[in-house]
Amino acid sequence: MFVMVILKGSVAISFERNKEPAAFAEIIAMGGITSEVKKKLIYQLGTILLEKLSIPRTRFFVKVYDTTMATKYARL
Repeated sequence: MFVMVILKGSVAISFERNKEPAAFAEIIAMGGITSEVKKKLIYQLGTILLEKLSIPRTRFFVKVYDTTMATKYARL
């Protein structure tokens, strides 16, 4: 599995009109995202944000999207 991280410091994020550091992450996968893998990815991402950028786990939001599930339920 490969993971790519893009940081955009130019985008302002605010939780409850609070200006303290916050983050939003979007994980887009092409299969292989089980609930266990998802938990590990979110935990590791939270650890990196906390240790490297001083963003507490309570100040970030993660969206996980699996593209293979979208095609499974798509109707043409």
